[in-house]
Amino acid sequence: MPRPKKAAKKVAKKAAKHSPGHRQTNDLRRAYEHMSRVEILQRSLKPSDAKVVTTLATMAREQLEAGNNQQAADLLRGAEHLSIAALTDQVSKKVQLSGELVQSITEHFNELTGRAEEHWLKHEEHLGVFTAIYKSTRKNAAAAFKHGAYYQALEFARATEALAHVSPHGAHKLKRGEKVLRLTAV
Repeated sequence: MPRPKKAAKKVAKKAAKHSPGHRQTNDLRRAYEHMSRVEILQRSLKPSDAKVVTTLATMAREQLEAGNNQQAADLLRGAEHLSIAALTDQVSKKVQLSGELVQSITEHFNELTGRAEEHWLKHEEHLGVFTAIYKSTRKNAAAAFKHGAYYQALEFARATEALAHVSPHGAHKLKRGEKVLRLTAV
């Protein structure tokens, strides 16, 4: 059992590492990293897939301008996973998988989609364009999984889970993304 003085030092040390702005700064870094990957991936996407990714990137930029770094990072994480899922569709081939691996994939897929549903249901209101992207991504995840395209299914599920973290607070900001579809993520 740690001595009280030593325990207090440990708590103080941890608190110093995580200043009040730490979370915001960390989320800003995450958004920056996801945006960079999205920009790279977007160059290889079909126009129809790029449109959805561009919409999410536009929404993310608006969230960054509003100071909502966490929202922006989650939008861009979703866009990144959607990009990978779309690119996987272009090159994927069915590979023979062991039963053990399929079981692990199934468990992880169910965990991701379950978490997504749980987060999504916490928010009472969602916007049209954003809801359409979320629901389409869920549908694509289920379809890919059903057809045995497990890697793609997991990427769609990860995208769904990321998008479910975006709260409708500041909904007017997210709505503007629908009007600026022609912008690119570059």
